Formats: sequence, C-alpha cells, structure tokens
Amino acid sequence: MTGTVFRHQLLADLRCLRFRAGLAVLLLAFAANGVIYAVKTANLAEEAARINELNEERYGWIESPGHAVAAWYKIRGSEVGTEFMAEAGSNWFMYAMILNPASGEIPHFSSSRTTNRWMRPFEVADWSVIVRCVLSFLCILLAYNAVSGERESGTLRLALAGPLSLRRFLFTKVGAHLTALMAAAGAGSLLSLLILLLGGAVKPDGILWLSWLFFLLTTAVLAALLLLAAAGISALARSSASSLVILATGWTVLMVVVPQSSHLAAVTAVESPWAVWRRMGEHEQEVRTAMQREGLKPRPLEVARSDDYDLEKRYVQRLDELEREKMRRVEEMVFIRQLEVARAVNLLSPGGAFQYSLEALLRNGIQRFRSFARQGWDYRETLREFLRAKDAEDPESPHLLFLGGFMSQKKLDSAEIPRFQEVPLSLRESLAAGVVPILLLVVETALALVFALWAFGRAEATPKRP
Repeated sequence: MTGTVFRHQLLADLRCLRFRAGLAVLLLAFAANGVIYAVKTANLAEEAARINELNEERYGWIESPGHAVAAWYKIRGSEVGTEFMAEAGSNWFMYAMILNPASGEIPHFSSSRTTNRWMRPFEVADWSVIVRCVLSFLCILLAYNAVSGERESGTLRLALAGPLSLRRFLFTKVGAHLTALMAAAGAGSLLSLLILLLGGAVKPDGILWLSWLFFLLTTAVLAALLLLAAAGISALARSSASSLVILATGWTVLMVVVPQSSHLAAVTAVESPWAVWRRMGEHEQEVRTAMQREGLKPRPLEVARSDDYDLEKRYVQRLDELEREKMRRVEEMVFIRQLEVARAVNLLSPGGAFQYSLEALLRNGIQRFRSFARQGWDYRETLREFLRAKDAEDPESPHLLFLGGFMSQKKLDSAEIPRFQEVPLSLRESLAAGVVPILLLVVETALALVFALWAFGRAEATPKRP
C-alpha cells in the first residue's frame, strides 16, 4: 500500500505542471552556473598567473636584508576549487594581504582579484543560491496541498478507509516529493558539473565528487525540513489556498527578508572596518608627528654609530609599541565581526543554516578566512625570522632589526626568501568551526519532523470535511 502511494505521488509530481516549470527553472539556473563559472574560472586563472608573475618580480628586486625589510609583499589565498558551489563563502572576503616586515608596519587586506566591489553581491550565482532561492520555493509548491488538497478532493477519506494511517500516508507523500526534488537537484548539479568539466574549470578528482555528495546531503536535509514544515502547515490549514499564502509569506520572510536584513543589522551593530582603518591611520599619524617633534627619527648611519644608535633604538622601540597597538585593533577587525553578526542573523533562516553548513563541509567561509588571516600573520613572522638570521650573518651590520637602513646590506639571493603558500583548511577544522550551523540545521529538521507529526495527529483526530 505504501509503495503504491509513493509511486502514485512520484508520477503525479512528474506530471504536475508547477513541478515541471520549477524543474525547468532549476535546470536553467544550474546550466547558467556552469557557463558563468567556466568563463569566470578561466579569467581568474589568467589573472592569478599575472599576479603571481608580478609577485615574483617583486621578490627579484630584493638586493639585501635591509632592502627586504623595506619592501612590500602581496600574498594571495589559493582557490578551494568548489567556489561554484558556495562562492558566497569566499566572495565577501579579501583573500590577499599586503605586508611589510618593517617595525611599525602591519599587514592589511586587499582584493585577490580585479573586481567591482559594488557589484560583488551580484557576482554570486552558486549552487547554494540556487537551492535557497529556487529549490526551496519548489518545496512549497509541491507540499502546500499535501493534506488540504487531499481533503478538498475527497481522496483523504478514501485513503484512510484502508489500513494505511494518515501519518504513513503523508510521510510517503513527503518521501516521494523529496525523491523528485533530489533527482532534480542531482540532475541540475551534474549538468553544471558537465559544463564546468568541458570548460576545463574543474578537475574530476575525488575531492570534487566528495564535495558534490556533501552538497546533495545538505540539500536533502534542507528539502526535508521545508517539505515537513509545508506538509504540517497543510495539515492545519483550512484550505490549500490559505496554506499556500501562509507558506509563501513564511518563505519570503525567511529566505528574502532575513538575509536582506542581516547586512543592515551588521552595519548598525558593528563599526565599519574602514572606519577602524581610518582611525588607526589618524592615530599613527599623531604618533609619528609626536616622534618627529621629539627628534626621534633615523640619522645618517655614521652619525648614529657614534652613540651606538641610541636614538634609533628608541625610535624602533616606539614603532614596535605602535605596531602592537595597531595589531590589537586589527585582530578585532580581522575576524570580520560585521559578517559574524550578519551570519548570526542569517541563521534565523533555514537557508542560512544550509549555507553555512555547506561552507563548513566545503572548507570555505568565515572559518577559511580566519585560517588565511592567521597564516598571513605567520608568514610575516617567517619573513622576519629569515631576515633576522641573514642579518646576524653579517658582522658589519648595525643589527638594528627591522629598520631597513640599519640592517645588513650584504647581497641577498632573492630565491632564498620564503614564499607564501596557503595550507588548505582541513575538513576537521572546518567542521569544528561550523558546528553551530550544522547542529542548527539538524535541530530545525528534527523540529519540523515533530511539528509535522503533531499536525498530522491533530488532522487525524479532527478531520476537516471537504
């Protein structure tokens, strides 16, 4: 009996006009994703090659440890390879850092690619957006009349006349809806992958297919959540029309209003990073001006040697104090408190929990940016250790560390300078950082199940006549 209901509902979904229309939109969105990212990846690869070439030229200009201290270096994060699945997890972050080993200077972030900052929100056409905007609404279209429609047509009483309970009947229908949706999501994502593979944008390795399975897993959980919630509302609603209105309103609030409100909440609750930078710059200018008034500035090398570089040592000490103060402020900002506030607001939506769970599984998002930032700070210290060691090898150097003109001027082979290479965030680390959205998505699905069971039981206890 259950199998008959399942097959009947699955065939009904496939014949349903609204499902076919939704499927067409879904496939079109996935196809567009494949085309967009095939072109985008090719352009980014060319740009990355040019940036890497320019960076190597910068290293090639280095002539001595003293020169290396005064130089600026640009480091870039590597692509994770699954941006087309959840680029929103990287698109909002600047995976490049410009740094200098000199005293008083701190790294600052920049864009890792050429982009129009104002258009960044519109660059995202990833799989997670397709699921949150298209597949989620398709869930509502399929399940809004799961009970109310059957009640209105009179088939509900007919179905319950047999040994099949209402709960088994409705869970079978939800299972059929979920099967149809996941088949659509699987077909669409495979279509996108095929376009990307033909365009040379991705490699068909184990990581890619594992990431695809992660995507299907999180999509199935979100779809089950929405289908159960929609079926529960349908069981309680007096009619299919009222059920659709309630669900469409809820979908608009959770999938549209909440994400749009998150940015407003973030910029209202947390000071802009650019304001922090501006205030830091003003403070630094005040400190340097005060140092000039006190006469704290480097002197010619021969003059400074006469008193064992006493003034220069005090100058470097003040710069180090300024650097530590700036670093404390940057560390408050580097973890992008604004986006963390926005994420907290977005977690009020099942779509947000889905988004951040997928990012955790794909090793992307806030947790990856934190890892990149930490590695950027570590790389600066690696440079400093290297230059400190090279300076110590020169007996003629004043050994006034990280003040360019007062370090070794001995010839330095630029090939020896350590290069930055981002270490990918491990899946274990990413999951540990993303445990909140993952647990939230699971808990919300469990609550949707409890709600659906309660609603089904209530409908069974007080059936509404058509």
